[in-house]
Amino acid sequence: MNRGAIILAVLLSWCATVGLYAQDDKPTFTADLYGGIYLNNEQAWQLEPSVSWLFHKYLGVALGLELTGQYNQPSRQTTIDGQEAELTDNERNIRWVIFKPSVILKSPTVWESADHDYRLWFQVEPGLSLACPFRNSLTYEIKEFAGAVSQTVDYRRFPNKDLQWFCWNARASVNFAIGRFILRGGYSLSNFDYYSGRRNITLANGQKFHVPKRELSQSVFLSIGYSFHHF
Repeated sequence: MNRGAIILAVLLSWCATVGLYAQDDKPTFTADLYGGIYLNNEQAWQLEPSVSWLFHKYLGVALGLELTGQYNQPSRQTTIDGQEAELTDNERNIRWVIFKPSVILKSPTVWESADHDYRLWFQVEPGLSLACPFRNSLTYEIKEFAGAVSQTVDYRRFPNKDLQWFCWNARASVNFAIGRFILRGGYSLSNFDYYSGRRNITLANGQKFHVPKRELSQSVFLSIGYSFHHF
């Protein structure tokens, strides 16, 4: 079993055990919408609806579904059978859907107003990512020129190998509650390989499609949420 899966399973078991002894704590359900940008993946955005269950004052679980995509990526050209070819328009930007279960570890309140409506605390969420790319291949348009004018005469698809779809993630945030509304801002780190769906594609000339070297994915985010019970 993957080390990340073992760690998360232990954390989930620990949280469940603690939850059994938290009968006096009222559970809190929260719906959040996260938005952010990746810091090292060539202009990529992220949007994540998420729901969480805080079954103990300081412990809970969350489930998110991240949608992410690049933008403003240039056309990539190559030569196929002696003719110029370029990526189709809808494949220039990489896009993913990522299923993200996590454990919530919440700090005690570090500040709150006299009427308890305004509260400030910190939070970390270690978890797993199960990622699915919109495409695990690339399609090129083969061009034919008549003077300066080109037209597409054929298409060629190149499949990817060894997709890395399972990884870990961790999110840290500063949280500010206004009544039942919660504002969050923070930083996320993961070993998610944004270019995994293209990293092992071999083109017609025998060369691999060029992507940046693999590194940890980093992002910053803001979110707004609504709590269905005061905590």
